[in-house]
Amino acid sequence: MAQPNSGIGNVTANTGLVEMAMGYSRSRGLCAAARLGVADALGDEVRSVGSLAGKSQADADALYRLLRALAVIGVTEETTPEHFRLTPFGNPLRRDVPQSAWPAVVF
Repeated sequence: MAQPNSGIGNVTANTGLVEMAMGYSRSRGLCAAARLGVADALGDEVRSVGSLAGKSQADADALYRLLRALAVIGVTEETTPEHFRLTPFGNPLRRDVPQSAWPAVVF
């Protein structure tokens, strides 16, 4: 039986601790996106998950889940169902931009 105020599901009073715990999964998602070249494939355009899956040679369903996870942290934005664009925050993941963060993210 849950203790009062212990938190249920995604509701917890200890958000700082949960943020620390989620840091690993966020970094792994960023690394996966960088290795797949998602930011490069998106460029300055809105693209469908199917198009991105083809360009990155990734499974479309898995890529969709990754893109939604990236949207939660502000790297991508889902403009219409299954269509994404890169945000200004995510733009440094591109390899072709000045001061690209790609090498640091992959490292």
